[in-house]
Amino acid sequence: MVRVGVALTSGLSRGQLDEFCGALAAATGLAVEAVGVWYYHRLLEAMDVGHVDVAWLPPILAANAMIRGLAVPFALPVRGGVTSYSTALFTRDDSPFRDLRDLTGIRAAWVDRQSASGYLLIRAHLRALGVDLERAVAADRFTGSHEEVAQAVLDGSADVGASFVHLDPNDDRPLRAAWGDARVRVLAHAGPIPADVIARSRRLDDRAQRRIEHALVAGQSPRLRDASRVLLGAEGFALPRPGHLDAVAALLPRLDDHAIPRSATWPRG
Repeated sequence: MVRVGVALTSGLSRGQLDEFCGALAAATGLAVEAVGVWYYHRLLEAMDVGHVDVAWLPPILAANAMIRGLAVPFALPVRGGVTSYSTALFTRDDSPFRDLRDLTGIRAAWVDRQSASGYLLIRAHLRALGVDLERAVAADRFTGSHEEVAQAVLDGSADVGASFVHLDPNDDRPLRAAWGDARVRVLAHAGPIPADVIARSRRLDDRAQRRIEHALVAGQSPRLRDASRVLLGAEGFALPRPGHLDAVAALLPRLDDHAIPRSATWPRG
């Protein structure tokens, strides 16, 4: 029996999880059981005690679970043709803030306090670069979405904002970002960051992992493809590259204290 765990947040339903598990069972020939929890910390606890074999995790928790030896990532959901992004701190192109040394008493726009790309990881990266956030940021504004962060920066109600960006791997040029085609100046960025991860418990045997990996990455049936799109928003899956969580893992010691949730749900963006 392979038990698949998902935190039922952001409008996800038990019926969607059951359909995904049924499609995975049909594609692999394995007995698959759905385990739905309300909080991500319960999902990690379930993996720790052996009640969940495969889990869908956001990047910070996936890196934390990997370091703790609870989980091994083996598949990455693909959305818009990509599996990862970077987090960026940006300002208007005509802003007086030219580099990180100029950041004193600024008004900052963030997505929310649990957003990986819109708050947590860029702040950890700034700390790693020696930025004193208490001195640099005079006012915080939490907008609730990446698009609203971009709008706050562009209309001048915030001096800087944090959001996701997809960078050209050859020259770090922004290819796609929350600010669209607007002219902005990127002051700092960190990544790559996988949007989320399919991970297995170390208790799951290699044969079962290979069957699941093949079903998701190489041999996806129409039923499994549809169920993956509904539950995970994924158009497909890819194998993780070596070190794909290294950038996130390196920032874990510099995260805000609340970054690893104990009793709260974890938004994905």
